[in-house]
Amino acid sequence: MPDADLYQRSVIEHGRSPRNFGPLPGHTHVGDAANAMCGDALRVELRCALDRIADLRFAGVACTVATASASMLSERAPGLDTAALADLRGRFERLVRGDIEGDESLGPLNAFAPLCRHPSRRVCALLAWDALGAALAAGPHTTAASAVADLSFRPALPRDIEAVVALVESAYRGESSRAGWTTEADLLDGRRIDAERVAELVAGPASLVLLAERAAALVACAQVERQGASGYFGMFSVRPGLQGAGVGRAVLAQAERIARVEWQCRTMRMTVISVREELIAWYERRGYRRTGEYEPFPYGDERFGIPRRDDLRFEVLLKDLA
Repeated sequence: MPDADLYQRSVIEHGRSPRNFGPLPGHTHVGDAANAMCGDALRVELRCALDRIADLRFAGVACTVATASASMLSERAPGLDTAALADLRGRFERLVRGDIEGDESLGPLNAFAPLCRHPSRRVCALLAWDALGAALAAGPHTTAASAVADLSFRPALPRDIEAVVALVESAYRGESSRAGWTTEADLLDGRRIDAERVAELVAGPASLVLLAERAAALVACAQVERQGASGYFGMFSVRPGLQGAGVGRAVLAQAERIARVEWQCRTMRMTVISVREELIAWYERRGYRRTGEYEPFPYGDERFGIPRRDDLRFEVLLKDLA
């Protein structure tokens, strides 16, 4: 297909007259995704029944490619369960990366095949799929799930360093951290992070500190770093009073989107203190697996805290993003 065809026929027709555009009354799930590079933003609303998508609609402001992809997704997704959706997305991503020239089972979505020659536009084609993934990851649209609907994401700047340090400390150290379930107060004393380390992460050429805000107030953060073909996820912190309300799932989904779509990473890696079985189980429910690999805890380096026990070590978790 000639490159000019990218903006012709079905793509431009769906872009100009998108199907299923607008709010979905009675939706059970909602998810958002944005492309910080160009300002595109889409929201997907779903109605699910018996673990299948019964209906999908979308809204937002986006380019022709993103709008057309969302329109075609809205026609294709109803009737599919999460496993079928994951398979469909995997085949679509292989198409736009150029790993396959075409896939008969993708039907009209094959119109996006020329994107293999336009890497910067792949993010646009996957935007609605990212919003759909965020909606499913967040779970049913209850009062708790609605707490993530008005989150906005951005990279941290030097002016945010003090606020990031305060958030991380509140989530992991001291009595205030016991208001949430991520506390390490029974395992470690001392500091969890300092301003110097956060400044290094903010300035790092291969890393960013992702902030989640509501009404300009910081509610969560995470470190996302590119390490070759893998992304690394760390310094994950949610304000203790908001833990369990879906904010963490939304931050993790956004970090995975950055690693997968913007950095083309095939896996996401993290390390968790091995005795934190409840936290490891939470990540396993998000698709991470225990690798059986361990890294030593830096005993004697108070930058990582003062251990209250002598059996601490880090376990490596891994998730396939491709």
